[in-house]
Order: sequence, then structure tokens, then C-alpha cells
Amino acid sequence: MKIGIDFSINSTAITIKKDDGTLVLLSFVPNYRPELKGFQTHVAISEFVEIHSYIKGSNTKDPIADQSIKLQNADQLSNSIIEAISKHIEGEPSIRIEGFSFGSKGNSFIDLITFNTFLKVKMIQKWGHNILVISPKSLKKMYTGNGNAGKCEMLRTFISTDKSPFRDKLVELGLDREGEFTIPKPVDDLIDSIALVEWV
Repeated sequence: MKIGIDFSINSTAITIKKDDGTLVLLSFVPNYRPELKGFQTHVAISEFVEIHSYIKGSNTKDPIADQSIKLQNADQLSNSIIEAISKHIEGEPSIRIEGFSFGSKGNSFIDLITFNTFLKVKMIQKWGHNILVISPKSLKKMYTGNGNAGKCEMLRTFISTDKSPFRDKLVELGLDREGEFTIPKPVDDLIDSIALVEWV
């Protein structure tokens, strides 16, 4: 069994590839409210993707309190992920997680590292050290043949090679078009997580 994790604070996507080849797709978002416009794609694909919400506390104007809130948020997200994927796992899975982009920097990158580390520690405690960290460039090269592929090229590769009902839903939503365009969340993240489980 393989698990592909495209990790982010606001839109983690996970694909579980079972031993029979079937895929389970999961999306994790903070404070999910399906009635809001920002979540319309989540609602549209929810027949094929498990949407998991986690409670994310808001920042304050107190920098000390904010650090505590961030740690609580990291704990909430990692607990939500472990709980959700545990329901689908038998034995010790092979976990693949996308590494950090070399161009990442700043405070948001530090927060991403913190959240990511919470999850990795909990996965190691539960399933051992079978975690592969795959660089974004290597993943793109494997999946599309182009290490500099953008999100649209990753999506087009999925649409042109997959035969699942999820793929058909993306076509129905008009995401099979040519050229560059903004792919709605969480579709771009899900495609990366699908690519991760294809890593040999």
C-alpha cells in the first residue's frame, strides 16, 4: 500500500493506493464551510474525494500567542491526517511526501516546515521510517517527463492517462482545456498526490 502526500497548511492532499490498485483521495482544509464560494470545487468533487476539515485557530496581534496557536494548528492538522488515513491502512504503508521547493523562503516557509515536521514525526511513530521525501522537480520529471512542468502540465498528464470517474469529473468541470490557467483548489494538490503514489 502506498500513500502520496502533497502537504500544505491550507490544502493538504493525500492519495492512498491500495494493493489492488484502487485509489482513495483525501483533501484536508481548515474550517471547511461548503456554503462558501471558495469551497465550491471541494463540494463538486466530494463524491470522489473525502473532504476533511480541521479546526484552525486565527492569528492575533500578540506574536507570542500566535506561536502557540500555530503549534496547536499543526497538531490539529497532523492528528486529522493520521486519523483519516488510518481508517484505510493495513500493515505498514510506503509513504511518499513531496519535499520543499528550493525557492521557498520567509515566515510562511518556516510555518510550513513546522507543520510538516509535526506530521512526519507522528507518521514515524505510527508506521516507522518508511517515508520517502521526493523533490518537486523529480516528481514532475517522473510524471510528465519534464522536471520544470507546471501545474497545468501535471493536470493534463493525469487527464490524458487516467480512466477513473474522478478524471471524468475534472473533464466535466472543464479542467481539460489547453494553455495555462488557474487550477482550483484542491485539484492541483490532488494531482500531485496521485503522482506521488506512482513513484516506483
